[in-house]
Amino acid sequence: MAIGALVAVACLFAIIGRLNGGTEAGAWTVAYAIGLASATPGVELARRGRTRWALMATVMGAVGATLGNALP
Repeated sequence: MAIGALVAVACLFAIIGRLNGGTEAGAWTVAYAIGLASATPGVELARRGRTRWALMATVMGAVGATLGNALP
């Protein structure tokens, strides 16, 4: 549960940090937003005991964050 929240917060801070840094919004914004949107339900899924679904949501969030880092 904590890892899903950590991935979601990392995506949120990455979006805020890059936008404050003067970088124009582009494909990286969408990638981070997908990471944020898919990692957030992982917290609730883990709390309800749906650990496989929570893991899948957290992994999708991490993939979105990694893709956001790779895009210019």
